[in-house]
Amino acid sequence: MKLQHFVLIIILWSIALVSKGQNWDLAKDKNGVKVYTRKVDGWGIKEYKVTMNIKTSPSKIIAALKDVPGRYKWAYNSIEIREIERPNREEVAIYNKVDAPWPVADRDNITRFKFSYPSATLTRVDMTVIKSHAKAPVYEGIVRIERLKGHWLIRDKGNGWTEITQQCVAEPGGSLPDWLANSAVVDNPYNSMYNLKQYIENN
Repeated sequence: MKLQHFVLIIILWSIALVSKGQNWDLAKDKNGVKVYTRKVDGWGIKEYKVTMNIKTSPSKIIAALKDVPGRYKWAYNSIEIREIERPNREEVAIYNKVDAPWPVADRDNITRFKFSYPSATLTRVDMTVIKSHAKAPVYEGIVRIERLKGHWLIRDKGNGWTEITQQCVAEPGGSLPDWLANSAVVDNPYNSMYNLKQYIENN
């Protein structure tokens, strides 16, 4: 490989690290839960990453994520949650309707959660959006979220501790005030993660 080609590869790799791994801003740090945000090209709303460490086993976190009815206990602002389909034990599609303050229309989404196990200490849950489904058509007066991507990471830290991370970016659709969008991208993931912590510790 020519020297100039090698140098170019190093420069491009360094730029990628800067753009993808070093531009998170800490937006909230409370009760052991940290929320980071960053602007992502091609998206109108910031991406968030919320993380915490909890004294529990990864299996309990995985069970909570797979338990659709149980999400009512911790999913912040959710007013309707139901299972749409479960093709196998490692995949489930969930309908979720979220309350929005008046006069903003409520939002809903259908998200597919796919569980995988890259290593003995790591579980990954990929989230992809389903725009429509026979069991959850687009309802009048509700804005359907049709663009979303994200994932969960559940990492066994040893000594009975588990690290949980959720990272997600979504287009809320419709008309949404800047103040609401900016607060939702921080407060909603924080409250859900903190609720999940309490749910796990109390059960």
